[in-house]
Amino acid sequence: MELRLKKEDFEYYEAVSETPFSFETTQEAIVPDYCADVARIVDTTGCVLIHNKELTPDGRIEVNGVIKATVLFVPEAGHEVCALHLSVPFHNYCDGRDLSECSRYSVRGGLRSIDSRLLNPRKLLTRAEITLEVCAYRPKTVALCTAAEEGEEGLQVLEDSAETTVITDVMEREFTYIEELTLSASRRGIQEILDARTAVYPSESKIVGNKLVLKGIVRGEILFKDEAGELCSLSQEYLFSQIVETTASEDSGFAKAVYDLTGYEYQIGSENSSDDTHTVTMSLHIRTYIEVMETKQLQFLSDMYSTRKELTLERDTLSLTENVRSFTRKQSMREVLETAVAVKQVVYTVVNCGACTCQSGENGTMAEASVTVKCLYLDENDTLLLAERELNIKGETEVGEEENPKIRLQCPGELTAAPSPEGIEVRFPLEFWITTGSQTQKPCVASGSVEDLPAGGERSASLVLRKFDKGTKLWDIAKMYRTTGADILAANQLTSEGEISSDKLLLIPRHK
Repeated sequence: MELRLKKEDFEYYEAVSETPFSFETTQEAIVPDYCADVARIVDTTGCVLIHNKELTPDGRIEVNGVIKATVLFVPEAGHEVCALHLSVPFHNYCDGRDLSECSRYSVRGGLRSIDSRLLNPRKLLTRAEITLEVCAYRPKTVALCTAAEEGEEGLQVLEDSAETTVITDVMEREFTYIEELTLSASRRGIQEILDARTAVYPSESKIVGNKLVLKGIVRGEILFKDEAGELCSLSQEYLFSQIVETTASEDSGFAKAVYDLTGYEYQIGSENSSDDTHTVTMSLHIRTYIEVMETKQLQFLSDMYSTRKELTLERDTLSLTENVRSFTRKQSMREVLETAVAVKQVVYTVVNCGACTCQSGENGTMAEASVTVKCLYLDENDTLLLAERELNIKGETEVGEEENPKIRLQCPGELTAAPSPEGIEVRFPLEFWITTGSQTQKPCVASGSVEDLPAGGERSASLVLRKFDKGTKLWDIAKMYRTTGADILAANQLTSEGEISSDKLLLIPRHK
């Protein structure tokens, strides 16, 4: 006969992360008629913009987007630097495990590398290596047995509790952010924007009532020609915030957010004056991925037996995530990019952070990532050149491998670059964002059935003497002899399990 148990559904999302994968895309481009013949390519930059993503019936994620690229070049007819703006489309499938059971997912894109080479003065080939990171979310429902219904005599239950942190909601939001970059009045106005870069970083998240408040930082950077034709750069940071509805508890809930660009534009002029050459209007289209997490207290039955009947249990294992915490580790970097010629002026500096991996270190898990530093500079002849270096960055996290750390790297704050005897000295901050949580498992009761004992019952002594071995629990002894812990304590004139000594014999009144 099936055992009647009270059950409560525990619902959450299970994150299914795929290993990031890379692929190449290429495009041949004709130099427009309004541009002069290309003599030399100085640098190529780009940003991955994911426009559409779709989960196919066979469990794959299909991704479409473009690389918004800029090629800086020197024309044959002069030394003035020019810019060619390209849109390189891409389409791919994120192959991996079957994700058809996942109801929500995120796809983030990045550039591992991008470069261009001349096929002839009017034609160039751009090659880019794109990295896609997929995280899908599978809805899970676990039926927890919390108690046995009344009416079954002799039934003994062992209750347990645990704390776990789970994803209770996954949201995706898109918004437009408009801000103005302002050039100081002491500088010459902007004639032409050659290149622009944008970074969006999370800074804080907080649940207030039924609102989730997300804060972040936008950094806009432009390379431009001023009104005298000289190369200059401008970089400014701004704070922004978003407010979204949430059902998570203010006391036990928290959230993580990441931001991706789906489009951007930089235009000379302000909202009030399109002719204002000291202002650049930055229009960003941003996609936000939000994980809402809550710490839950779970009550469940971990074991059962009957003193009167034969009980058969179906067991399950409850996977728990405990001690979840998020924190940052900051690191100041100073690097020298060697150059073959003397540096007159550093024009533009860019730092790109790659994906983080984790390695075991002496003092905990070591975060490791690739960081690319690029500097555009002028030599003594005012020739624009590029210095580039890829760095292998390592940082101690002070967390153990068993804490399952997830780490991402970003570069918020001010970058400085100056000529040095060896080349260019670059200083910049790095910030490791670390989330940890230990994984444990606990046994729980899934279902059960009871049957009457065979006629005549078990023929064995009704009173047993035995020692309470070290590490043995009172529950285990009571279950073994079909009695109760209370009866064992009473028979030995004890009030609690803690009074039991391992060097004394216990009287165990066994069920007849």
